[in-house]
Amino acid sequence: MLNKKGFTLVELLAVIVILAIILAIAIPSITSLIENSKKGSFESNVKMIAAGIEYKILEAQASGAAAPYTVGATTDVDSNAASWGGKVADYDHIYITSLTPVTVEVQTVSGSQFGAYKAVGATRNTSGTVTKQ
Repeated sequence: MLNKKGFTLVELLAVIVILAIILAIAIPSITSLIENSKKGSFESNVKMIAAGIEYKILEAQASGAAAPYTVGATTDVDSNAASWGGKVADYDHIYITSLTPVTVEVQTVSGSQFGAYKAVGATRNTSGTVTKQ
C-alpha cells in the first residue's frame, strides 16, 4: 500500500482557477474603491482650499487691509497652497472665480496623490463639479 501525500495536478489547477475567478471579480471593485477614495480626498482638499482663501480674506478685512486676492487671477500655488492646507506639488493651478462667496477652480497635476482631477465652482461648502482629466 502506497502512502501518498500531497495534491494531484487536477486539485491544484482547480484551486488556481477558483483564485483566478475571485481575483477577476475583486480587482475591478478594488480599483473603483481606490478611485472613489482619491476623488473624495480631492473634493475635501478643494473645500479646504476655498475655506483657507475665505479665511485669509476675512483676516485681511479684520485688520483693515485690502483683499489679498483678486477675481480671475491665477494664484501662486507655490506660495499659497500650503497656507490653505494643500500640498503644493499636487496642484497645477488654482483660480479664484468669485469672492462672494469664495469660489475656486482647482486642477491637480496628473502625478499628484489624487490623480488628474479638476473642480470648477467649488466653495467651502461644496466641491463644485469635479471631473477626471
